[in-house]
Amino acid sequence: MESNQQRELLAAKLERHADEEEKILGEYRVLSEKLGDNDLGNLVSHILTEEELHHLLLRTMSKWLRESTGQGGALPPTGDRTELLRLTQTLQRHEEDTIDACSRLQTQLAGQSEDLLLTLLDAMVLDSEKHRRLLVVVEKMLQA
Repeated sequence: MESNQQRELLAAKLERHADEEEKILGEYRVLSEKLGDNDLGNLVSHILTEEELHHLLLRTMSKWLRESTGQGGALPPTGDRTELLRLTQTLQRHEEDTIDACSRLQTQLAGQSEDLLLTLLDAMVLDSEKHRRLLVVVEKMLQA
């Protein structure tokens, strides 16, 4: 199968998944509204915000597949690669520091009945790891 056809098939799959996720977003909104403005409602509202970002990412990936050739164009024409690499590496270190700080807090709270706080710290570790991994890709693309 031709590369353009493969890209279009993948873009269509991502669009279908985004359409399905759009329905789930409505359910998260209902749950968040029913829970109200309290710890549980705020937690579900946080999940809703992240789900909205996932939805946007699915749509964006589909658009990239349809509009991009997958070659070049990643670096802004006026970009100073050295400065961009420095900033990227600084942000990677920040994410690593966040992972370490949250992990230390989790250790300090271990054994206490702080399930919500421990779970939120775990979510922050996962998010920071995700950000760090994305920044590694940015770094590789800047070095190419």
